[in-house]
Amino acid sequence: MHFQDDHTLLSRIREGDENAFSLFYEQHWAIIHRFVKKYVKCQDLSNDVTQDIFVRFWEGRDDLPEISSLKSYLFVVARNAAFNVLKKASVQENLKEKIVLAAVASRNTIEDDMLSLEYLDHLKKVVETLPAQTQKVFSLCREEEKSYQEVSQMLGISKDAVKKHMVRSMKLLRVSIQNALHVLLALIIVLAIGLYK
Repeated sequence: MHFQDDHTLLSRIREGDENAFSLFYEQHWAIIHRFVKKYVKCQDLSNDVTQDIFVRFWEGRDDLPEISSLKSYLFVVARNAAFNVLKKASVQENLKEKIVLAAVASRNTIEDDMLSLEYLDHLKKVVETLPAQTQKVFSLCREEEKSYQEVSQMLGISKDAVKKHMVRSMKLLRVSIQNALHVLLALIIVLAIGLYK
């Protein structure tokens, strides 16, 4: 099956032509999935979001606007869907953790490194506003990857005190990131400094 243009394909989909929709799905699923995954990082979550995009497209076919380019329209819908997932992740810890852990596993591109470097300076300034002892604890735990027990022995403070310092520093960083940056960038920045190890 082949359609000459998007207008014809869209018309057939609006009429409930399942074959036309199947063709549309086959032509666009992979590229939309890759696009969504750039934002949400997680394979399973990307599958769900992409599937939901096409289900909503089919179910809402009667109300589709006039579209000059189906692909462009899909990218806008996909971007909005991905951003909605990231907004949810900013308040749902389990979803945030899922995205960040997936990003940890896939973080190997030059773009990720450049983005991280661009904002590490911002984070450094935030950390410098912490009390001196909290800065020491944060540096030892995150930069030198010491355990709470090791830091406790090195600084002569209790393990609970180390934990309190880390809770204080991570709370400040999260608030600062959420207030200053887009949710997507916030997740990448948290990843860059290793808060979710």
